Amino acid sequence: MKKFLYISFVFFLYSCEQEEIGIEPHTQGERNNIQIELEQDYKKQVYYSIDNNEVTSENLKTEWDLAFEASSDGWKIALNSSKFSKISKIESGNFNEYISEDDLIWNWEIPLGINYGTALGDYRTEDVFFVIDNGFNLSGGSNGYKKIKIEEQNEYYYKIKFSNLDNTNLDSLKIYKNEEYNFIYFSFANGIINIEPKKNDWDLLFTQYTHLYNDPSLPPAYLVTGVLINYLNNTKVAKDTINNFENIKYNMVSSYNFLDYQNIIGFDWKVWDGSNYSITPNLTFIIETSSNRYFKLRFTDFYNSSGIKGYPTFEIQEL
Repeated sequence: MKKFLYISFVFFLYSCEQEEIGIEPHTQGERNNIQIELEQDYKKQVYYSIDNNEVTSENLKTEWDLAFEASSDGWKIALNSSKFSKISKIESGNFNEYISEDDLIWNWEIPLGINYGTALGDYRTEDVFFVIDNGFNLSGGSNGYKKIKIEEQNEYYYKIKFSNLDNTNLDSLKIYKNEEYNFIYFSFANGIINIEPKKNDWDLLFTQYTHLYNDPSLPPAYLVTGVLINYLNNTKVAKDTINNFENIKYNMVSSYNFLDYQNIIGFDWKVWDGSNYSITPNLTFIIETSSNRYFKLRFTDFYNSSGIKGYPTFEIQEL
């Protein structure tokens, strides 16, 4: 009788045990091939959304001069480095006096992004104004010089005063902030203009920008063509030079070191041999978007089907 009860009890335990629930493997997304049209003179800036797999905006790189941080607590101001613009601070002197561009000390924009400083610097605690060399136009000629003074900055707006170096075309303007954007863009010729999409609508910016070298054998600053990330809206990037593109999987994400440098993708995914560009081999970028999705991206070309440069082409796939 006892033996019968024991067998019945064991049978009851096994009959009540739940079946194991299988864990579905993480399925990678569709692999897409994308070509961006900067054109052979690199005149365009193109914003691309990874999450939506689309170009969300584009503009001529010469359409703007300054970018004003748009958050209520923001105060930083960035130059348009895609035109090779530079700036000089005037620490003593009257804004209304004539200023010569000769013998000024120039600074270029920092390619890491405004979290690491700006060429203009912190103007809030000093009575200073600035001279801007407005870089090059699309034909390679000079855009000339401007003077600018930041007269006021608060949680709602910036107030600026600007003119030519000889004080002609003196004007002033309030630039109002908008939390939906990273920056509000300003042109000396046209005032406030729409450039960058809303901060949630893009991840990558294909553009020329100024790169700074620390090597004394190289020029201090050089205009390059590459990719900047939406670092102010939590886009981050890691590099993989070890694993093949096909072998990079979602379960490897935790092993990468993600960085928020604006130029972490940069320009050296391609190599110039003196005659042509080639793609740097075995270089994959792992991108975390602001929506916490992960993608792998590798460049495959810098030319279009007609052999014209200025058409970066890449392969991208969600992990």
